[in-house]
Amino acid sequence: MLMEIFLSVAFAAAASQKERCAPAEHDRSSDMICVNRNGHCATVTIDGQTTVALTDEAIAARVHAIKHGEDVCWQLAQPVSTKFRANFKAGGLNPKFLGSAEETKVNVYELDDYDPKVDSRLDSLSGVGMQPDGNPNGTWQLHSERPLPTGEYVVVFRLYGTGNWDRQAVLLKLDPKIAPGPADKGTLAGSSEK
Repeated sequence: MLMEIFLSVAFAAAASQKERCAPAEHDRSSDMICVNRNGHCATVTIDGQTTVALTDEAIAARVHAIKHGEDVCWQLAQPVSTKFRANFKAGGLNPKFLGSAEETKVNVYELDDYDPKVDSRLDSLSGVGMQPDGNPNGTWQLHSERPLPTGEYVVVFRLYGTGNWDRQAVLLKLDPKIAPGPADKGTLAGSSEK
C-alpha cells in the first residue's frame, strides 16, 4: 500500500500542472484546441466566482496524489455553499466550440474523505447532481441526497452545449453555512423572455 502511494505521488510529480492542463496543440481558431476537454473552452461561475486556473504545483501535487482519476486544472479562491449554483458559458480559447448551454452534470469527490490506509482510490459521491433553476443557460443548483459536510472537494463539471461539450475539474471548499448564490432562470432560446 505504501508503495502505491509513493508511485502515485511520483507520477503526479512527473507531470507538471502546466503539462497536465495544457490545451491541445492546435491553432486557437481550430476546434481541436478544445479536444483535451480540460475546460479551456468554457467559463464556469460558481456562486458568483469564476473559476481560475490551478497553477500552484504543490497544491496540484497534493490533489493529484489522491487517486480519483481526474485532471484538476481549475480552482475557486473562496468557499461556496454546499448547495451552490453554477452556470457556464462558451468562452476561453475557442468560444464557438460549445455553443449555447444545454446541460450540466457533475461528479463530486470529497477529498477529506480519502484515507490512504484504507482507500485504494476515491470514488465520486452518489446521489449528487445538478438541477436547472429554469432554462439551461441560467443557473444550475447542486442537490445531494445527504448533506455535504464542510471540506475540500473536487467537482467535475461536464458541460454540454449545442455545438459540443467540455469539462472542468475544480478544486473548491464547500461550507453549509454559506448561502447559495441567487437563481437565474436564464432565457428561452431565441427570446429575451425569462
